[in-house]
Amino acid sequence: MNEQELRALMRDITLEQMQTLPSATFKQMIALLLRSLGFRADPDADTEVEGVDMLAWDVEGKPWVVLLRRDLAVLDEPVAAQFVRDLHETYGIERGIMVTCGTLTPEARAWTTRAHVYLWGADRLQKMLQLAGGKRWKIEAENGGHS
Repeated sequence: MNEQELRALMRDITLEQMQTLPSATFKQMIALLLRSLGFRADPDADTEVEGVDMLAWDVEGKPWVVLLRRDLAVLDEPVAAQFVRDLHETYGIERGIMVTCGTLTPEARAWTTRAHVYLWGADRLQKMLQLAGGKRWKIEAENGGHS
């Protein structure tokens, strides 16, 4: 899929589509999202690290591990804690992003605030993909648009 086709898909993507896309297409979408956030990310690059789906580099050139875990219905504290441990002990990298089409528990969110780790659950991921795809939301004024 080329970038224009990916953006069109991302603009109105549903949770069901995120869960059923071919893995390669989902990975391309996440790489495009990361690039729209200022990262360098190549979905086709070999990470040479078992279990790592993608590496990305921020604007300062620091590496980030990206894990795609669409199969997780709930991303909880033990999964988040293992990810943080793996970043430091296995991968030797301080920063990471774990992407899931499931939900995040408050405990998982709390665990990652202590580290340079971001968890993207279904709701947030869907909105981020839609924005990167070019979707615009109409924001209504509280007073019905009248001043």
